Amino acid sequence: MQPLIVTAAVLCRGDKILITRRPLDKQQGGLWEFPGGKLHGGESPEEGLKRELAEELGIEITVGPIFAAAYYRYEWGPVLVLAYLCRMQGGVIRNLEVAEHRWVEAAEISRFDMLPADLPIVQKLANGGHLTEEAVGCMDSPTAS
Repeated sequence: MQPLIVTAAVLCRGDKILITRRPLDKQQGGLWEFPGGKLHGGESPEEGLKRELAEELGIEITVGPIFAAAYYRYEWGPVLVLAYLCRMQGGVIRNLEVAEHRWVEAAEISRFDMLPADLPIVQKLANGGHLTEEAVGCMDSPTAS
């Protein structure tokens, strides 16, 4: 079975990274995740990630390089998460399709009940796969709520 390809944004503001909480009425509701989602037909991962953050949070982003790829097999099937380094380009974060959002330090993310498929990304961040200004240019991203 081919994995479902989903995208995730590793979006930072200063030394903090954005995580979002899934609505309770959705599959795996209440768990935290890196914002992103499934691709629509014909979309590139970068296009899908831009669309998802506009739909979920009302923001525009610039998609940078891949930070991590994570494979996970749920009971219903496998998922391949492509996590990209991103930065905000415009808009103010609104919880349009998420229950809430938080800016947290990389070392704090493991304290949140994250989606299982996102755990390798959390681990990479915790093991020093930190974000540098040179790598993503996110340190100069606009301030957001």
